[in-house]
Amino acid sequence: MAKGATHVLGLDIGSKTIKAVELRKTGQGIEMVGRPMIVPTPPRSVDGGVIIDPPAIVEALSALIARAGFGTRKAVCSVGGDSSVVVRITEVPKMTGKELEQAIQFELDRQTPFPVDQVIYDYQPIERPDADPNAANMEVFLAVAQEDMVNAHVEALMGAKLTPAHVDIEALAISRALVDAAGDAYADQTVAIVTIGATSTSIVIVRRKLMAFVRTIPTAGNALTTAVRQNFAGDDEQAERFKILFADLGDGYLGGHEAAPAPAAGVFDTMGDEGSSHGGLEDSVFEESSSHSAGPSAEAFDVGADGATRLDFEPPAAFQPPAAAPGATAEVPPAEAAHSQDDPDVAYAKEVVYEAVGSALVDLATEIRRSLDFYRRQHRNENIDRVILSGGTASLRGLPGFIASETGIMSEIADPFAHLIVDSASAPVEYLRNVGPPSTCAVGLALRDMLD
Repeated sequence: MAKGATHVLGLDIGSKTIKAVELRKTGQGIEMVGRPMIVPTPPRSVDGGVIIDPPAIVEALSALIARAGFGTRKAVCSVGGDSSVVVRITEVPKMTGKELEQAIQFELDRQTPFPVDQVIYDYQPIERPDADPNAANMEVFLAVAQEDMVNAHVEALMGAKLTPAHVDIEALAISRALVDAAGDAYADQTVAIVTIGATSTSIVIVRRKLMAFVRTIPTAGNALTTAVRQNFAGDDEQAERFKILFADLGDGYLGGHEAAPAPAAGVFDTMGDEGSSHGGLEDSVFEESSSHSAGPSAEAFDVGADGATRLDFEPPAAFQPPAAAPGATAEVPPAEAAHSQDDPDVAYAKEVVYEAVGSALVDLATEIRRSLDFYRRQHRNENIDRVILSGGTASLRGLPGFIASETGIMSEIADPFAHLIVDSASAPVEYLRNVGPPSTCAVGLALRDMLD
């Protein structure tokens, strides 16, 4: 894609959903065309960021394009995950040119877990304005991906009749959407972006609009869904639905509260058996050519042979989410679903679902806190001004307050559309609020060549 491309489709192919955002640059600014689209990824077609069933992805992309009627075929996609992509900010002695290239070759051998002759990589020195000019070392941003992984993404887009202009990496796209697009809003701040996807959580720290730290941890949305399924049986679809409807981390569910009374009927069925934030990278990284309350007692359930209690597949009609706007998916939590605080059935459902996911949430918050503490130790106890939560799981009710209480840092939900021109008739505010966190990467991909 030529620098300054003005009409682009950002495409984030995740293991659970595919997110697409179309942006166009005009004389008034960058506008979103239509509305973001989120559709389910075909089951078992993407694993850890790797496309393992290309025909299924091509079919899903083709159906998405036909449904959405996008006005451009130029697309930027991303690669990520914790198995086939390595993103590092590494320190090397000050050098330039061929010496730096040779040093990077050494870093590839040292830091990548796969054969270096089967990767695509790029690197860029990070020039911080406040760096000591007499320092002996320099920082370098390094991104490495397995070549087969990159090729699979390119081929999937081409199979769907799209033009794959760039393959970027998720960390850059996310920071671009939330920090770079905000102009000078974070120019003097250190921002931690926590993206909670389905299979992994990424933590990116951006200091004064330059990337300073990247880490991926395995605890993510699927761990919460699995916890619901293992504690209350059912299948993943049922568990995901109940997680979205009833997981609530508000003050009433952070410990010290009394267990809600069991419902008369209906909620549970008692059945047994179970950017430039990237340090000045102006070109794409990869070009196409290259402790809580005990909760309800066991007596409240009819426990099967496997010790689990089965969730009823259908919640009572009062708890059904509103009809999703076109392009939405069941992955996106309805803004006001299951919020009838006075209904004892809802209170009970929230209690037991929280009991299921509480341990995984504490594990996630602990890993986030450890990562932030590690960064601060490495940077003279530097203050982190805020945490921004993105990804599909970021929409769980009360999550910002939960993370803030665990880390001691102000936390907020990502709004990747805040600095775009949006047609509210095509994309209502409530819809954008629901799809914003999981669409962050797709927005950043579409912004790839549009920001100054």
